[in-house]
Amino acid sequence: MRGAHGGACSLLAALSLLLALHSANGDNPYRYYTWKITYGDIYPLGVKQQGILINGQFPGPTIDCVTNDNLIISVYNYLNEPFLLSW
Repeated sequence: MRGAHGGACSLLAALSLLLALHSANGDNPYRYYTWKITYGDIYPLGVKQQGILINGQFPGPTIDCVTNDNLIISVYNYLNEPFLLSW
């Protein structure tokens, strides 16, 4: 008898876990970034020249994300002309 009761409890626990996992409905995470686009001095190959910086960096910042992340990137253009980003 004791073995049958233990098996029923194990089955009930497994079913509860399965239902809890099935009913959990998580959304894909959101990652927020703010980019300020400016001009600045860069030194490619040791030669000073004017370049476009993102948050004062060249090359720009790394985006840490994985598949299905939702990226919200606020871009502020401080240049004297339009600026285009493409993905």
